[in-house]
Parts: sequence; structure tokens; C-alpha cells
Amino acid sequence: MKILNFIDDGRAAGGIVIGNSVYPFTELAKHIERFQEFRIADDVISSDIDQDEIDRLISEHRDKFKGISLNEVRLLPPVLRPGKILCIGVNYREHARESKQNVMEYPTIFCKFPDSIIGSGDAVNVPEDAEQIDYEGELVLVIGRDGPKPEDWIFGYTIGNDVSARDLQFRTSQWLLGKALPTFAPIGPIIVGRNELGLAGDLQIQTKVNGKMRQNGNTSDMIFDVKAIMTYLSKYFRLMPGDIVFTGTPEGVILGLPEKDRIWLKHGDTVEISITGIGTLTNKIA
Repeated sequence: MKILNFIDDGRAAGGIVIGNSVYPFTELAKHIERFQEFRIADDVISSDIDQDEIDRLISEHRDKFKGISLNEVRLLPPVLRPGKILCIGVNYREHARESKQNVMEYPTIFCKFPDSIIGSGDAVNVPEDAEQIDYEGELVLVIGRDGPKPEDWIFGYTIGNDVSARDLQFRTSQWLLGKALPTFAPIGPIIVGRNELGLAGDLQIQTKVNGKMRQNGNTSDMIFDVKAIMTYLSKYFRLMPGDIVFTGTPEGVILGLPEKDRIWLKHGDTVEISITGIGTLTNKIA
């Protein structure tokens, strides 16, 4: 299952993605009764739907649906109302090495805020006094309803950019100022269900800046994999449908370069982050 949020007739709407086409929930509802209760993707995330069953129903009725080209819709964040935005820091072995940090015994956790969220195609707005802007391409977990095991709570996955103002981040021992500013958590373009990607143990993550490759890692390099992250977080947080979890970034961030080679992101730069099976998240620095 692949879902997204987009603008339809001036309002937020949800849709299913098949190939390069979007099928709005309003269109699906004409033939599949279950979709009559869904308006946006957030509604599906909080429901108890069987992802495989929905995929089967859509496949059976697909010739009846009228789709829209994915290239023609204005995308919104695939989660519009996240309750909690939790982030795991330094969670790739090679990133820990380039950052000259030890592999941690426990996950490092920080957070962002709902107004940090923007969608693919939106601009990242940088404070005037922030000069060291960095990218961090990441796999993002989208939390659904609870289940027998913590990993069963994962509804699906999307792509995130943990935008970081390094000069603000390291003013103090707490990272919040450099991590949680408005627009500093782009996510998208779609959510791919867990029924398609499982526990995401072997997904390639690539980040390009103005078309030049900067990061090329794999989720197999995670220190704490998806299952371990969910097990740990669920012990301490009440995870709810619509919460999202940034799972860390692979090597290749600007901060990991020798100081003389660091060229920080600037106005007009385009950051593209791609993950196997999900797509590409694209944002410009404003």
C-alpha cells in the first residue's frame, strides 16, 4: 500500500498511489465502501485496515477508478498532524565514525515539533543568523495502531530530512535549537506500507545536493535497527497513530567533512533524498 496527502480543489485530500498515478479517496469510495470514512492519509494511519486486503480490493476494481498523474498534484506532508516527532541521533556506524563519536549503548533521542514538518516541494526557511545548514537523509517510521509486538505498530515508512543548523545545534549540549526549527523536518513524498517494506533492513538511502551525490548508505548499517528502535521507544513513550520517528542518517553529512572542505547549504540549494521503494523527497533552501 502507498498513500499520500495532496491538494484537491483547494483542500487537503488523501489518495492511493499506484505506479505514477494518484487515486483520491473520494474516487475509491465510489467502489470500496471502506474509503468513505477516509479524507486524508492520517485517517488511514489511525484505522485498523488490513493493508494487503486494501491492495487486493484496489487491484480488483482498478479499471473503474479515475486517476491523476502524480506529477500533476501538489503534494502535502504525508502525515499532516503528527503528535510526536521523535528522532534517533548518530544511528549509523559509518556516520558515528565520520562524526568521531562512539557507538552508543542506548539510542540518542531528541525531538522536533509539528511546525517543523513540511512536504516535498516546500522550502526550508533558515534563520538569518544560522550559517551552518546541513542535510541528513533519513528513513522515517510512521506509527499506526498498536499490536502484539512493538514493530507491529509501524504503519509504514516515508523519507525525511533532519535539517540541522550546526552552529545553533552546538551552542550548548542540547541539540534542540539547531534541530527543531519550523520547516526543519521535510517528509514525503508518500508513505509505503509495512506490508511492502517489512522491517526495512536493506534500503538504500541517497542524498544529492544540486544533483551531486553526498550520501549513499544503507539501512543495514544502522546501529539500532527498526525493531530495536521500536522496542526501546515503546518502553518509555506512549506511541500513537500519526507519530513519526526519524531513524538516523548514514555517512556523508557536511559536518563529517574536514573543516576546510565544509560548504554549508545556502539559499537556492536543492536537496534530494531517495530511498529504495519509497521515492524522492525534494526541498530547496530558502
